[in-house]
Amino acid sequence: MPITHSLEHLKKLHLEAMQFFGAQLSMIQAVLPIITDDRLAKTATLLMSSGHTGTALLQLAEQTDSFTSETVMLARSFLEKVTNFCYANICDEKEYRAFLLHPIYKQYHNVGTPAMGDDPLMWKENYEIAKQKQEDLKKVDLVREALAIFSDTKHTLNWTKKSMAQRIDAIQEWGKLMDPFFVISKYEYYADASEALHGSLYGCTLNIGAFEPGFDPRNNEALEKRNLKTITCVLLHLGMLVHECFTLIKYSVDIEDIWNHSYDNRGRALNLLFHVMERKIPGKSTL
Repeated sequence: MPITHSLEHLKKLHLEAMQFFGAQLSMIQAVLPIITDDRLAKTATLLMSSGHTGTALLQLAEQTDSFTSETVMLARSFLEKVTNFCYANICDEKEYRAFLLHPIYKQYHNVGTPAMGDDPLMWKENYEIAKQKQEDLKKVDLVREALAIFSDTKHTLNWTKKSMAQRIDAIQEWGKLMDPFFVISKYEYYADASEALHGSLYGCTLNIGAFEPGFDPRNNEALEKRNLKTITCVLLHLGMLVHECFTLIKYSVDIEDIWNHSYDNRGRALNLLFHVMERKIPGKSTL
């Protein structure tokens, strides 16, 4: 669908989306110190990390002529972090325990891996030392529990066997969040970000839309419009996911003032998203 917004108007919409996403990120910093619930506190590292990713994403998003693909890559990381934060708070105890012990499993295997600065001539000695460290770690109850959940031979296992789609399904089944925002974000960015991350020809041309039917990447104004629209939508979608994290937290912690502010922001952002995408806002008359 051709973009009918003027270039200057899209620049204004992009700036509004930047301000919205920045405001949502700043509220993450305000929420974190208030969290008292034990599970929320233990999973809050993911929310804090998503704030760091979001800050980096915001810096890239400012440069719409250069980093569209990289912005989408970070969008995937942000989406995974906030999805994992929500999922880790609603999953069963077995899955939650795996979430907590996965770092211990990873560290066990890291101890047995040669370090970058090791002397190649001392490889055998270093290997034996590393294996002894692993044997010593196996004497620790938590390490044994972690290895029983994962593996003492396979070192690349994920913390959950559930796919991203299955985690979003679980959030949907929980029924207390606006799960369509997770579904839409996954549909819009996840696969394309994977292509960009893995360096496919398609992924490396995302920023110019070379394989987009009917789009001419040689049209500089059309390309600039396309990138502005893409990044604006990314910022709006991800900022609305932050609000869903606040909603989840609100069930256990009193963050009424922050939640209300985020809710108002989310409403304006949703209207902005429909406007950017040139779609009718649901419930509004055309008269």
